[in-house]
Amino acid sequence: MAFLTRDLVIVSLRYMLDWVLVIGFLVAASILGNLDGARRPFNPYDPAFSFPYHGDTVSVTLLVILAVLVPAVIILLCCLLAPRSALPALANNPNAPASLVWKHKLLNWNRAWLGLGLTLALGYFISNCLKNVFGKPRPHMITVCQPDWNKVAAIVKSTRTGPQGVLAWNPILTSEICTTTDHDRLSEAFRSFPSGHTTVSFAGMTYISLFFYSTLVLTLSKTSIVKLPYSVQDTRKRDDDEKSRDRASKLHPPSLPLLSFVVVICFFCLAMWISATRYLDFKHAGIDIFAGSCLGFLSALCGTWWYAMPAAGGVAKGRMRAGYRQHHTHSYSAVDHASLIEEQDEPRGPIGAGESIMFVSRGDQRNSMEHVQRVEK
Repeated sequence: MAFLTRDLVIVSLRYMLDWVLVIGFLVAASILGNLDGARRPFNPYDPAFSFPYHGDTVSVTLLVILAVLVPAVIILLCCLLAPRSALPALANNPNAPASLVWKHKLLNWNRAWLGLGLTLALGYFISNCLKNVFGKPRPHMITVCQPDWNKVAAIVKSTRTGPQGVLAWNPILTSEICTTTDHDRLSEAFRSFPSGHTTVSFAGMTYISLFFYSTLVLTLSKTSIVKLPYSVQDTRKRDDDEKSRDRASKLHPPSLPLLSFVVVICFFCLAMWISATRYLDFKHAGIDIFAGSCLGFLSALCGTWWYAMPAAGGVAKGRMRAGYRQHHTHSYSAVDHASLIEEQDEPRGPIGAGESIMFVSRGDQRNSMEHVQRVEK
């Protein structure tokens, strides 16, 4: 079977369009990050905005390495080094040639990277949109702003409330009172909500956690399923071991060793540490970090759902099935059936309405061929 087939080329072109859209999201998010967004008025006497300026404990470069490059490398290794048993599309084809196995591995790798790209692009894009819309001051805004206190005092004296003319000691002023000449730093001081570092870190770490979990499930599922009967019906069917195992696997989903949980939770711990540094560096308030973590988590769920990863030892719904459909008709000749067998499990496009997946084993193929020949006779 040739490695470069027509179906593989078609699927690759379809995924190229997805990559164009993901990269477009990233470019648009970068442009939004460089725009001068809204600047919410603030109280120069508010202690919440009077923290000292502090450098980044986690720089942008380190954030990209931890939340983007590390997950990408882990996904690459998991996809290319995954055993044949971890490929749901070839579950019923243990004798598949090496070229077909590598096709599915490469498509899984491409789909997993697309999910990571969509996750990061979505979180980054929404985060920058919200930053420009809200224009919330950062906790160190007064230090960066360097207000003209004489101008502030004049505004306070000219602002009176009530019939007694009481001075308004809580004025709400704009950035016009700032004397700093660093326009970029001043613009960045009004981009507190939500936390961009937190969004990106939780997006990348949540996605790799879900992916790593699904990879472990598919790899270790055969050694994790308990094959004991779980009900009276199972006990009555103990003579049929195959059905008993299937029912046991449904009643008792595959469980993983506790060490796997420790590995997966480490990614979340890394994201929480990055979020904590934003609070300790006086870059964000608590609500900013909480909103960023929620946004990153939801972005990871969207990326995982759209390019659905295998989970719970089976083929997940949605686009996980993309590239593994087959055309099945009720009436066809022996020549058509032979061509179908030749192209079995070939990567194809996403499943359309009314289509389904069917894996044909070698034994079933021979029986089907004999049935077709008998019908023709």
